[in-house]
Amino acid sequence: MTPEELATNELEKLRKSGKLTFPIDPFKILHDAGINVALREFENLDGIIINDENNFTIVGINLNNSLQRQRFTAAHEYCHFIKDLNKEIGTTDYIECLKKSNKKIEKYANDFAGYLLMPTDELSLVCEKYKNKEGFIDFESITIIAEYFGVSFYSCLNRIAYDLNLIDGDISSESLKKRMSRYGVSAKKQELIDSKIDDKLLSNIISSMSFIMLDINKYTGQKFLQNYIYNDNKLEGVIIDRKQLNYILADLNFNGINSRFYKNDREEIIMTLGNLELQRYVINTKDNISLKKCGYLHSLLFKYVPYPDDNGKYRSETVLLKRGTIQPVPYYEINDRINELDKELQLFIKNIDKYEINEYIERVAYFTYKFIVIHPFRDGNGRISRAIMNWLLIKKKIPPIYINQECKEEYYDALSKIDLEENSIPFIMLIEKRIIHTMVELHKYLFVDEIDEDKLNDKIYINEI
Repeated sequence: MTPEELATNELEKLRKSGKLTFPIDPFKILHDAGINVALREFENLDGIIINDENNFTIVGINLNNSLQRQRFTAAHEYCHFIKDLNKEIGTTDYIECLKKSNKKIEKYANDFAGYLLMPTDELSLVCEKYKNKEGFIDFESITIIAEYFGVSFYSCLNRIAYDLNLIDGDISSESLKKRMSRYGVSAKKQELIDSKIDDKLLSNIISSMSFIMLDINKYTGQKFLQNYIYNDNKLEGVIIDRKQLNYILADLNFNGINSRFYKNDREEIIMTLGNLELQRYVINTKDNISLKKCGYLHSLLFKYVPYPDDNGKYRSETVLLKRGTIQPVPYYEINDRINELDKELQLFIKNIDKYEINEYIERVAYFTYKFIVIHPFRDGNGRISRAIMNWLLIKKKIPPIYINQECKEEYYDALSKIDLEENSIPFIMLIEKRIIHTMVELHKYLFVDEIDEDKLNDKIYINEI
C-alpha cells in the first residue's frame, strides 16, 4: 500500500467504530492499541518505538519538540507499529526515528502520519469553507485550518500548496518559507486563539493536546505556583513584587515552618501565604471534591489572618457587588444552595469518565459560575471559586489555570455575559484559552508516567537490547 492508502484504512476503522473526529488523536490510537507512551528528552531522536520479548510496546517521544510535532511523531510511530515492528513473543525489536532521517522507512512513516492527521478528502472539504474570492487560501485561514487538524502551520501549508494547489503566487519551497517568516506564524496563531477562533475550534485544540492532560501534582512545581499566586494576587488588588514573591516561596521551601514570613503581619504577605496554602491543597490533595468543603478552602485562604473571626463561615448578611450584574443570593439561602449544587456536582463527578474534554470544561464553567452567584463568604469568593475551578480541572487531569492582567477584563466580561444573556460560551472559551496557556507554560514539566521509569531510559535500555 501507499502511505495514503494505509492511512485511509486506519481512518476507515475509526469511521466504522464511530470514533472519527477531528483533530485525530494519535495518542488515543496508540493507547487503544495497547501501546505505552512516554515523553522524554532525546538528543537526536524525534521518537523511538520498542517492543520487548513479552510483546510490551513503548513509544518514546521527544518532549522538547512542539506539541504539533509530538502529535505527528505519535502518528509516525503508529505506522511503524502496524507496518514495521517485529512483535513476535520472545524477540525484541526497536526503531529509532532520527531527526531529519532520509531512510525510506522513515519517509513512508512521515507520509502516513501526514495523511492520517490531515486526510486529503477532509482537507479539501475544510478548504472549501476558507477560499477567498480568487479561490485561494490565505495564510490566516491556514493558521485556523492547521489548528482544526492539530498539525503544524508548515505541514498544512505544504499540503494545501502542493496537493491542492490553493496557494496563490510563488509556491517554491524557498518562497513559502520567506512568506511564512513575514507572516509571523507564532504571533498570528496566538492572536487567533485570543480573538478569532470560535468555541468549537478551541475545543478541537484542547482535544488535540489531550495526551498531556496528566496528573500533574508532582510536575506543577514552583514555576506555576509563582505565576498563579502573583497573578491571582493582582486580580484581587493584593500588590506584591514578583521578586519578593519568589523570595518568599524560596524561603518557605527551604525553611518550612521555621520561615520568618509566617510571623509577618503585613496584609500582602498574609494573603500570599494563605493563597499559597489554598493552591497547594487544591493541586496536591487526593480528597474527594465537594462544594461542602468550600468552608475549609476559605479557612486555608485566611489561615494567617491574625483575628480570623469568619474563617470558613458563610456570610450572615446581604451583600452588593460593585461589578456584579446579578447580585448574590440572600445569606439565609446559602447553605441550601450549596447543598443543592453539591448534589449536582457529585452526580457529575460520579460520571466523570463519560465526559469528553470539551463537555467536561463546559460543566466546570457551569459549576464555577453557580458558585460565584451563591457568593457564600464575606470575602475571598473569587479566589475560592477559581480554586474550585482548578480542583475540578485537575480531577480530570487537565492543567490548572490562572487569570492574568491581560485577560482580566475578558474574565469579568465573560461572567457578565452569563448574567445578562445566559451565554456561557465566552467563559468556556476563556477557560480553554487559559488551559492552552498553561499547557505551553508547563510543557517541559509534563510527561506520561504510566511505565517503569527505567523501562525507557533511552541509552540504558537500547544498550541492553
